[in-house]
Amino acid sequence: MKKNSPVTWIIIFLGGAAVAALSFLLAGVEVEGIAGLRWTLFGIGVFVAAAAVVVCAAKSLKKDERRLLPEGAEYRKKRKLMSPPELEFYRLLSKLLDPRAFVVIPQTALVSVIDKVSGGGFRSELFRTADFCVVDASDFEPLLLVELNDASHFRDDRVLRDEKVAAICADAGLPLVAFTLEQAKNAKYVRNELARRL
Repeated sequence: MKKNSPVTWIIIFLGGAAVAALSFLLAGVEVEGIAGLRWTLFGIGVFVAAAAVVVCAAKSLKKDERRLLPEGAEYRKKRKLMSPPELEFYRLLSKLLDPRAFVVIPQTALVSVIDKVSGGGFRSELFRTADFCVVDASDFEPLLLVELNDASHFRDDRVLRDEKVAAICADAGLPLVAFTLEQAKNAKYVRNELARRL
C-alpha cells in the first residue's frame, strides 16, 4: 500500500469508528471503572476518526491543486540563479561597468529582449537564455547580451544553439559577445571587449 494513500486514512477512520463502537458495547458491563474506560474509548475513537476525515479532506484539496500541473510533474526551486563561474563573472561585469549608465541582468531570456515581428509560427526559438544582458540604467533598453562559454559550449548541440542565438541577435540588431572561462578572468580584455560594443 502506498504510504499515506487514501486507503490508509480510510482504515484509520474505520479503526477510530470501531473503537468508538466498542465503547457502546461496554455500556451494559457492570464492572468498577468500566464507565470511565468506555468514555475514554469513545473519545479516542471519535478523535481518530475525525482526524482521518480532516487529513483526507486536506489531501483531496491538495490533489485538486496539483491538477493544474502535468501528471507526475514536480518542481523544485533552484539553490542558485548562477553557477560559481557565472557569479564571479557577473561581479566582474558589475565592477567594470558604470552603474550610473548600465545595469547587468543575469539569466535573460531572449523573449524578454527580442520580439519576433514576422515569419509566423511560434516564438520557441526565443525561449533560450543569455547569461547576461547589459541594459541602459535610465530606461532599461537592452544594449548587449553577454555569454560565458564553458566546455559544454563545444558540444555539437550547444554549438548549433549558440549559432542560432547569434543569428537571432544579429537580425534583431542586439549585439552579442561571448567569453571563454579563460578570457573572463582577464579584466582588461573583458573591459576592452565591452567598450567596443557599448
